[in-house]
Amino acid sequence: MAAIVAATGDLHAQYAQDALRFSFNQPASTARFSAMAGAFTGIGGDLSSVNGNPAGLGLFTKSEFSITPEFNNYNADAMYLGQLNTGTKDMVNLNHAAVVWHNKFAKPKGSDLETGWISSNFGISYSKDNDFHQNINYSGTNGTNSVADFFSESANKYYGAPSSLTSGSLERMAYDNYLIGYDSQGYFPETDVNNIQSKTDMRLGSQSDINFATGLNYSNMIYVGASIGLSNLKYTSDAEYKESGYNVTEDNNYSLSFRQNQYTTGNGVHGKLGVIVRPNQFVRLGANIETPTWYTIDDSYSEVLDTEYGRNGIDSSYVNNVQDYNFSYKLRTPLKLSGGIGFFINNQGFISADVDYVGYQNIRFTSVDNANLDVISDNNLSVRENYKNAVNYRVGAEYKLSSLMLRAGYGIKGSPYKSADVTDALKTETVSAGLGYRINNYYIDLAYQNVNYNSNYKPYTLSAGNGPRADVKNSVSNVFLTIGSKF
Repeated sequence: MAAIVAATGDLHAQYAQDALRFSFNQPASTARFSAMAGAFTGIGGDLSSVNGNPAGLGLFTKSEFSITPEFNNYNADAMYLGQLNTGTKDMVNLNHAAVVWHNKFAKPKGSDLETGWISSNFGISYSKDNDFHQNINYSGTNGTNSVADFFSESANKYYGAPSSLTSGSLERMAYDNYLIGYDSQGYFPETDVNNIQSKTDMRLGSQSDINFATGLNYSNMIYVGASIGLSNLKYTSDAEYKESGYNVTEDNNYSLSFRQNQYTTGNGVHGKLGVIVRPNQFVRLGANIETPTWYTIDDSYSEVLDTEYGRNGIDSSYVNNVQDYNFSYKLRTPLKLSGGIGFFINNQGFISADVDYVGYQNIRFTSVDNANLDVISDNNLSVRENYKNAVNYRVGAEYKLSSLMLRAGYGIKGSPYKSADVTDALKTETVSAGLGYRINNYYIDLAYQNVNYNSNYKPYTLSAGNGPRADVKNSVSNVFLTIGSKF
C-alpha cells in the first residue's frame, strides 16, 4: 500500500514535509484486511491483528501463519502550466508476513473452560507500511515568472551586496551563473518569461515494521492485547529541475539544471493497546490506541546548479560544486486513536465500520545533542502553521458461501493540511474487493485495492505566492495474495 506525500514546499529541503511523509501511512496486512479497506478494528481473528488492533489476537483458537506478496501500479497525471504529464511505475513487494502461536490456559479438572482467562496468543509480523516508489514528471511553458525570480528574492532576503553571498549557497550559484544580477535596487532576475520548465523526481524507499504482539481471551467476551513495533525507514529522492529560455541581460539563450538528492534513514519504536468486547454473538466493539513512533533520523541532502548559454550551440557553461548538507534529528509522529464496530449475520458474514483520529498537529522535532536548534524550531513552527488533525473512515463487509468468501470495502483518509489551497491534497479514497477460499487448515485470499488522492508539487515558491504548481491526480492499484495455514 502506498501512501505518497505531496511535496508542497520550495527548493530547499523541508523536514516538516518529510515528517508528514513518514506519518501518513497505512499498515500493510493480509489480503482479507485489504479487501475490506482495513475495517478490522472491532473484528479480530486475522493475522492483521499482529500489527493492527492486538486485541484481535485473543480470538485465535489455533496457531496460524501467512505470507502476503503484493503487486503495485502507480499512475500520476500532473497538470502543470496547462500541460498534462503522466508518470507510471510498477513494483512487486513482500507486503506482510505473520505467525501466531496459540496457548490455552491449563485449568483444574472440572473447571468451566469457557469462563475466566481462557487463552493467550503471541504473534510476530513483518509489514511494509509505506512505499515511497514513485516517478513524478511535469513540464510546461511559464509566461509569468522564472526560477530566477525565486533566486533573486532569496538573495534580497538573506544577503546584501554580491560580496556577501556565501560561497556554495544557491544564491551564489545563481549569481555566478548570470541568472540574477545586482544594481542599486538589489538583486533582479536576468531571465525573461515564456521559458520552458520541467521537473523529474524519482523516489525510492519504504517504511517497514517488525511487530511483537500478544492477545488474551477472557470468557469469550473480552479480548485485550498489546504490541510493540520496531520501525525502519529509508527514503531517496533524485530530482532535477530544468529551465530554458532567453536571458535579457546577457542577450543569449540559457539552459539551467538544478539537481537535488536526498537520502534519509531512520529507526524508531512504537506501541499499541487494544480491546475488543463481544456483548453477544451479533456485535463486536473494538478500540485501539497507537502511540507515536519515536524516530531517530539521519538526513543527507545535496544540491547543485549549472547553466549553459548559446543560441546555436554551447557558447559558455558555468558548473558549480555539489553542496552537501547533513542533518540528524529526532521525530515524534502522531498519536492515533481507532474505534470499530462489527455486526455479524449468523455464520454467514459481517459488516464492519472503523473511524480513526490522527493528531498530525502533534508531530514534533527534537534535537540530537542540542544541535541545529533553529532548524528544529522552524520546522516545529511549520507543523503548527500548516498541518491539522484528521479523521479517517472505513467500512467493510464479508459474506460466506460455503468455503468461498466475498469481500468489499471503502475508506477515506482526511487531509492533514490546513490551507484551503491544498485542502484536497492527500484526502485519500480507497475502494477494494476480494475473494477468499478455505479448505481444511489452509486458505488463500486475493484482494484488489484502488487508492486515489490528489497532491500538489511546487518547483519554487515566490513571496507573492504566484509560483507555478503541478496539480497531480494519483491512482495506485494494488493486488494482494495471501497464502496461509493453521496448525
